[in-house]
Amino acid sequence: MDVTIRELADWLKGFDDIAVFGHRAPDGDACGSCVAVVLALRALGKRALACLPEGMPEFLRFLPGQDCVVSDGNLPFAPRCALAVDVSAPDMLGSNRALFENCPQRAVLDHHESNPHFGMLNHVEPGRAAAGEMALLLIEELGVPLSKDMAACLFAAISSDSGNFNYSNTTAETFETAAACVRAGADVDGITGRIYRTRTEARTRLLGLALAGLERDGKLAWTCVTNEMFRRAGALRCDTERIVNYLIEIEGVEIAALAIEQEDGGSAKFSLRSVAPYNVARDVALPLGGGGHERAAGITIQRPLREALDMVLARVREIV
Repeated sequence: MDVTIRELADWLKGFDDIAVFGHRAPDGDACGSCVAVVLALRALGKRALACLPEGMPEFLRFLPGQDCVVSDGNLPFAPRCALAVDVSAPDMLGSNRALFENCPQRAVLDHHESNPHFGMLNHVEPGRAAAGEMALLLIEELGVPLSKDMAACLFAAISSDSGNFNYSNTTAETFETAAACVRAGADVDGITGRIYRTRTEARTRLLGLALAGLERDGKLAWTCVTNEMFRRAGALRCDTERIVNYLIEIEGVEIAALAIEQEDGGSAKFSLRSVAPYNVARDVALPLGGGGHERAAGITIQRPLREALDMVLARVREIV
């Protein structure tokens, strides 16, 4: 059932022992939105935790509310209510999918156009730049004042999914939400400095290895990150964040793909980016079992890296 933000807030008020779920390989929007919502629920006196598969990525551990996060689904209470935030489909819950689906009450708050509305209650707004925008509206409907910690998390969320307010999904409402966070105490320089202007040496080395393998075919550019590259750089899985942006920024490139070999060696994860008129969620990701946004989407394919890459490139070449 589709509901309004107010109806979702009223529903949450009726429960305790709440688990807020983010997607696997959580990014700034998932992490910031989930933690902010948990902080608001705790302000109402509720027991609540954020369930993030693989936990908070290293580059986001400067954000407040780290004690709100569990990575392995091992909660100190049996959740009676589940809210999936910024999760485009059930399989994106990763290792926490069973925990979510076993909750007696389940809801979804999301902004992906490919979302199948998999909750008992659903509030999905594809026009929103970030789930963080919707999380702020939810917090307001819960009647909780926006704290400095909530504001920091939400600013990180909104900035992340809008490309630091550079992407075409950025709207007047995006800026208005960010302004509300700044008024509540979000440190713009501190947050954006950590997300966009700080990299570990390992992350920098991985970026170099990935870009050295860049390949191009007309409007299409792609590269791969292999398990060997992770080992050589001493990098973490989350260190692939935003590598694909360097590809779509190449002059003349209109679709970009980053292929990441998974640790098992038998599957690969893809980050896709595009510029108008290409819709990589609808035309590339969804047909291959993925999802996402018009200009930014993802897929995980259960094939070895090179086989999976051939599948994705073949699909892209059909539309370019």
